[in-house]
Amino acid sequence: MDIAAFLGVGGIESVSLLEIVLRLAVTFVLSLLVAWVYRKTHKGLSYSQSLVFTMVIISMLIAMTMMVVGNSLARAFALLGAFTIIRFRTVVKDTKDTSFIFFSLVIGMAIGTGNYGIGVIATLVISLIIIMLWKIDFGSMRRHDYLVSFYVDTHIASPESFDDLFKDYLKDSLLVNMNAHKQGALLEFIYNIKLRDMKKLTEFTRELSNTSGIDKVTIINSRDDLEY
Repeated sequence: MDIAAFLGVGGIESVSLLEIVLRLAVTFVLSLLVAWVYRKTHKGLSYSQSLVFTMVIISMLIAMTMMVVGNSLARAFALLGAFTIIRFRTVVKDTKDTSFIFFSLVIGMAIGTGNYGIGVIATLVISLIIIMLWKIDFGSMRRHDYLVSFYVDTHIASPESFDDLFKDYLKDSLLVNMNAHKQGALLEFIYNIKLRDMKKLTEFTRELSNTSGIDKVTIINSRDDLEY
């Protein structure tokens, strides 16, 4: 029983019910693999469960779309017109997220058109490449380990009161941002820092917090991609 007979519509590319189920099942498995790779390799604070969910669903929807369109140019244009009605307003914060969405789309296109070899092999190879690049931390400069922010009360301490502490504990530091509050009486500093000894992070944080005039010390791991 083919899809045309099942739906009662003529002119559709002959696809059996078993083939439909097989294509959707293979698409589902491959999209799950892509979602797992995304979760495994994700860095930063912009992780979204809905994006992972969307990658799986959109891959299967594209596979179904390719089966519906088949070789019909008229259906392709009709589908394009329908898509123009839909408004996608979600902003993708991480450019890598866009590549994973496109990855899911291509899987759906490949399996939906019956190109199992291309879909399976490409998914496995690309997934392995992504994991390899994640393992070696490809593209990361790793100049600094942490992001530290703190406030200096200029009525109690000078803005240079922490210089000696930085020299004792840090191999390198870079001023990222400085904000003035309360008409300059309170200064907020944000530094990218690299410790001489990673084991002394707690000691450094405690010493900085105990320094007279310094308050609200916050340490953030800056090895991941963060926006600040």
